[in-house]
Amino acid sequence: MRKCLIPVAAIILLISIFLTAGCGYKARKAKEGEIVISAATAQSGKLSGGTVVSGKLEALRSANLLPKTSGKVGSIPVDIGSEAAEGDLLLSLDAPDLAALVDLYAAQLDKARNSDLPAQKNQAEYNLANAEATFRTAEADFQRNKQLIESNTISRQQFEQSEKAYLQAKASYGSAQNALDILVGATIPETIRQYEAQLNKAQADYANTMVRAPFSGVVTARNVNPGEYININVMTSSNQAAITLVNLDTVLVQASVGEDQVNKISVGQEIKVKVGSVQNEPFTGTVTNIALAANPASKAYPVKIQIQNPRHILKPGMFAEVFLHTNDEEGIIIPREALLKDGDKDYVYVIENGRAARREVIAGHSDGKSVIIRSGLKDGEAVATSGTDTLVDGMNVSVQN
Repeated sequence: MRKCLIPVAAIILLISIFLTAGCGYKARKAKEGEIVISAATAQSGKLSGGTVVSGKLEALRSANLLPKTSGKVGSIPVDIGSEAAEGDLLLSLDAPDLAALVDLYAAQLDKARNSDLPAQKNQAEYNLANAEATFRTAEADFQRNKQLIESNTISRQQFEQSEKAYLQAKASYGSAQNALDILVGATIPETIRQYEAQLNKAQADYANTMVRAPFSGVVTARNVNPGEYININVMTSSNQAAITLVNLDTVLVQASVGEDQVNKISVGQEIKVKVGSVQNEPFTGTVTNIALAANPASKAYPVKIQIQNPRHILKPGMFAEVFLHTNDEEGIIIPREALLKDGDKDYVYVIENGRAARREVIAGHSDGKSVIIRSGLKDGEAVATSGTDTLVDGMNVSVQN
């Protein structure tokens, strides 16, 4: 037992000494106001490569979708993250009256193609009489319920049911009247053509209550739920979408290049694009568009680069770095993380006598890892490469490496 206790006590003593020493080191650093950083030495050399410009990923194909008519949402068979093939149903409004009209006109057209005209007229008159009777009854119920709802005698649900029955009966009555009007004084070919036109119109109206995928993709937003009312005028004016669909098979980087770079790239050229949040190894993209005129505000030329994304690991909104290869450049070379920006100015922190001195520089080409400094820095000077977000001019520093 004693043999076991002695090593344990020794270990506890060593841990205590280590912790005490560590706390003393931190306290001394805080007292002296020093910041622990890493640094690198600026060196003269030649850098192959080019310039790095930044951009954001976008989906090559995206669509903000709405039905073409207002109404109450009946069903939404998809959710955020759902995959959809071209033509798949994404949303449908509750429109039983329009569905009934499609069935009615389809039946009338079928009958017109297979029946004689007198029999069709008799049937149309009979259908009109029944539709009118149903409509008058539904209209009377609806008018009565309008008065009852005002006095809170019936529930809102009962009133809405009577209103719905009234509208459906009214539509059926109008359809029956149109069917009879077509048959009066008509020939069978004329009747068939008019029924075809009616059916096409009804099918188009019914299709306007549905949202189908215009291309294969992934649902990235769903802003309505079943039972909610969609007012397309309100949603359009406020740039709202019921469903947003994107295709991630190919993503797009939009970047801006300077006038000294724009003529050194061409459409079809392969370019390396790094998306650090996904992987360190750059992706290969293809230049698909180069603007012929500079942006008036930035004075830079917009460039579009497409990247194949079969695994869908690249997402819209991710930050990307585009490496534009140009001629080699000689000068002072420092790690790219040492170069900082303040608006449109570049600067570094030069380490001198244990202090960080902020110094403006003019940067040149970069290969993504290193960058050329054209002026403002000398060979052999040390620059901070980490901890720069906490540095200020004149601050005491302790170089870790």
